[in-house]
Amino acid sequence: MPREAARTWLAAIRCTIRSRALGLLVLSLCLVGCGGRARSARASVDAGGARIAFESEVHDFGTVTEGDKLRYAFVVKNPGNAPLLISGAHASCGCTVAALKSNSIAPGGAGEIDATFDTHNRVGPSRTTITVDSNATGQAHVTVTLTANVERMLALEQSYVRVVTEYGVPHVDKVWLTGKLLAEATPKILKLESPRRADTPVDADKDPILDALEVRLIEEKVGDTVKKGLELKLKGNKVAAGSGKVTIATGLAKPEQLELNLTWAVTSTLQVVPDRLSFAAGSGDGHERELRVSSKKPNFKLLRVRVLDGPFAAAIEKPESNAVFKVKVTWNGTPPGKQAEPGIGKLQLISNDPAEPKKVVELKTPAVPVPPSPPPARH
Repeated sequence: MPREAARTWLAAIRCTIRSRALGLLVLSLCLVGCGGRARSARASVDAGGARIAFESEVHDFGTVTEGDKLRYAFVVKNPGNAPLLISGAHASCGCTVAALKSNSIAPGGAGEIDATFDTHNRVGPSRTTITVDSNATGQAHVTVTLTANVERMLALEQSYVRVVTEYGVPHVDKVWLTGKLLAEATPKILKLESPRRADTPVDADKDPILDALEVRLIEEKVGDTVKKGLELKLKGNKVAAGSGKVTIATGLAKPEQLELNLTWAVTSTLQVVPDRLSFAAGSGDGHERELRVSSKKPNFKLLRVRVLDGPFAAAIEKPESNAVFKVKVTWNGTPPGKQAEPGIGKLQLISNDPAEPKKVVELKTPAVPVPPSPPPARH
């Protein structure tokens, strides 16, 4: 290639490279500029609109007394450049009520949300929240919190107790009073009673809970303090179960009375498995059932069995062991032309068990309808 042609060819290549480099530089500057404008636009959008801020998002009432109604006003501000519209304030539980003085706050303005916290039945460290809904940019839902340490005035450490024992074994439970007014309290038992229906006459039979339970006031000295409470003694003299309550006067203006709800049971030493029998209609083994009878008492004897009601037969079979007896019960079915009613049978187990020497077992039978009469024959 001639020297002059070579110089021309190299000059053309250098020109092309410079043009492409300049184009890439211009494109980069454009992209950078566009990105900056986009970020500026986003920042402008973010900075606009309503905003929400609280002077304090948590308020602690400190130590208070149960039953107090605590009030606090949360100050809410709008540092944005558009009106703040509050659409609601919702408490986390029924113990708290939130009220808005105004649901609209101008830019740069402030308002209040009044909160009322009812400490009734809220004992110990307590916490409740209020969720505020608004049109605030990026903060549509904001939560504020109320806390308090609630001390009891006077209460029972347990509002419910279950007292259980075995027949012949008395059992004692204790329930203590607690609260800041314990020293001033002068408790007195007003009544011990079972639940009573509204239509039950006042002069009805003696309440069974009075035969089963004894309740008395007790005191115990622990260091420099005196504990006060109730002692519940389940006598264990009869197999039975029930529920009830103890009502006591406190001797205080508030609370005037306290209640202890309870259930009680005296379990049997006699064990019958199953505790009731059910029979099935039809043929096969649906007419025969077995009971196994034993006792926690030594030298147990099942003396005899007796059918009290229903078309049944029963017999004691050879004992499975020295302590377990087997009883075979047979349903004789329903007499022809009669309809059997379910649950009519009763079987009595007579033994030397002191808890239930004459135990009655329920025998359930199915309802067997009378078959329809055949249609008369046509001649």
